[in-house]
Amino acid sequence: MFETLEPPEQMVDRRWPLLSYGMYGLAGLVFVVLRVRRHGFSQPVSLALGCVMFFLSLTWLVTTLRSAASLTNRKVGSRNIILLLLLMAQQVPSMFQ
Repeated sequence: MFETLEPPEQMVDRRWPLLSYGMYGLAGLVFVVLRVRRHGFSQPVSLALGCVMFFLSLTWLVTTLRSAASLTNRKVGSRNIILLLLLMAQQVPSMFQ
């Protein structure tokens, strides 16, 4: 009925978000395991960042698998930016040692 000047939302194929969420989840799990093996529980910030990254990507992975609708480019991009910021934040505590 009403026309807007905004372009329609672009949809993303489901396999790319599944691949990226799976890789971020694997990276978060590896960070948690390596931090616990090296430092134990003496660095809770980096341990918490790894856990947040793992559980957030796991949640989005399961949500994408159960969803019948395709995801928009904007939603996938914002989720990937959040996970990328968590990945970069993993390196901050190791810079101050």
